[in-house]
Amino acid sequence: MDPKTTTIDVPVIIIALVAISCVLIAMLMSQGLASYRRKFVSTVEAALTQQFIVTNVQTLFIANVFLPIVGGAVGWFVIGPVGLVAGIGLGIGAPRFIAHRMSVKRVRSFIYQLPDALLALSSALRAGSNLTKGLELLATRQPPPLSQEFTIVLAEYRVGRPLAESLDDLRKRIDRPELDLMNTAINVARRVGGNLADTLESLAKTLQEKAAIEGKIEALTAMGRAQGWVVGLLPVLVGVALYFQQPDEMTRLFTQWYGWITLAVVAGMMAIAVWVIRKIVNIDV
Repeated sequence: MDPKTTTIDVPVIIIALVAISCVLIAMLMSQGLASYRRKFVSTVEAALTQQFIVTNVQTLFIANVFLPIVGGAVGWFVIGPVGLVAGIGLGIGAPRFIAHRMSVKRVRSFIYQLPDALLALSSALRAGSNLTKGLELLATRQPPPLSQEFTIVLAEYRVGRPLAESLDDLRKRIDRPELDLMNTAINVARRVGGNLADTLESLAKTLQEKAAIEGKIEALTAMGRAQGWVVGLLPVLVGVALYFQQPDEMTRLFTQWYGWITLAVVAGMMAIAVWVIRKIVNIDV
């Protein structure tokens, strides 16, 4: 009796392997997307909540998913593979960059309002109010974001949290050295005594002088910052102009390996130039 011969259907095996691979890739992409979603929602929601911005974070996440797709598609049709990568990178980084800029702007506004708030608190203490009442005046009469932050401090204090810990959290949220001086003055006065009103007034005048010096430095270094923008944007604008004038020659930068190397070298040199200029114009007072 002849043994039965077993035939192996190679196309069926290949199709099965491809299907299994697609399922595994889909599972990995689903897990990666879920992890990215949790990280995005937690990061952006914390940043927006800290800035007292109420919005639907899920909608922002959906927009953040479609933005790299749209940016990559536009970059692909306009430039090519390099445009695809650049569009996806811009789409991914744009929401976080906007949230960071909003946070920086809010911190600057707080520090700008702080000297006047300290003078108001000093006047309230001289008029006979205690520290808690003075902080209530700041929370109700000062403009945001300073009033918002001191409202949080008072809310935590009223539910039984020590004032020193609430002020320390304020320092962590704002993350500026000016609040270290304010917290130290208040904590020392509460523990060992002293004329807190005079201390706060002196601190307010010091911060005003510091702000004046920083304003002068910012005005004097404005040209350097403008040069940084020119260094960063001029090569891009020139490249776009040359692309429309000589598209065949400029396309080689995005389709040939030597063009990619040239773009990488140019991008590296531009990044170094912008970094050096920022180091020169950023003067710490």
